[in-house]
Amino acid sequence: MITFIRTKVIDELTAKRLREYEAKVGCAVSLPVPVEKVIEQVLGLTFDWDTIEERPGEQILGGLIAEQRKIILNEKHLDLFREKPGLERSTIGHEAGHWDVDIDRARLLHPTLPGLETHSQIVGRHATKSDLMVEVLSRAMRDDRYLQVYKQLTEGQDSVEVRSAVDRYQSSLLMPEWLMREVQDRYDFTKWPQLYALAEEAQVSISNLTVRLQRLGLLYIPKGSKKLYRSRDEHVGQSRLF
Repeated sequence: MITFIRTKVIDELTAKRLREYEAKVGCAVSLPVPVEKVIEQVLGLTFDWDTIEERPGEQILGGLIAEQRKIILNEKHLDLFREKPGLERSTIGHEAGHWDVDIDRARLLHPTLPGLETHSQIVGRHATKSDLMVEVLSRAMRDDRYLQVYKQLTEGQDSVEVRSAVDRYQSSLLMPEWLMREVQDRYDFTKWPQLYALAEEAQVSISNLTVRLQRLGLLYIPKGSKKLYRSRDEHVGQSRLF
């Protein structure tokens, strides 16, 4: 089970994956990060579009079939992916995060309980109407003796730690720290139009970008405000002046 993983550790892992990709192709990564190629060539995962069944109130964007090393994007939501730039890339990166930091790959073919049959271990990314992303771990088994185990495996949401780790993984993979620091020379992070331009260049959503910049300490947005500051100290200093 995942316990809390520091962002620095996740950044080091995604940086390692990107460096491995650079070594394979013989050139440096730049924005937009070729996330599909990195995931295919370094992690060995494939992609496919398919229909993912949803329960009432759910909106499943994609999932990971770990045994098949395959990321599935839900073709039911093609229009949504087209309407929201960066959503497809972040969903792919999110599922790659499950593979790289969440899934115990050594145990995929070795159930821990006799008689436990895992037909497909699927980690899916959901979006509720409030745009809150959650993951559902869905497994199937036939033996009623393990009903309690089944309930534990299909409790609903992954832990907060898992959600946090894989979300930070996708943003770190799409927006590596060294590239975000390099673009400071070309973009003013205290101006929204500049941030939107950077989001377009990186092919990520504006919310994904601002969260990532804040985690890196390159941007500060006070809670409940739209004002942009280079840091929290800058915000505090300006507040004291007025």
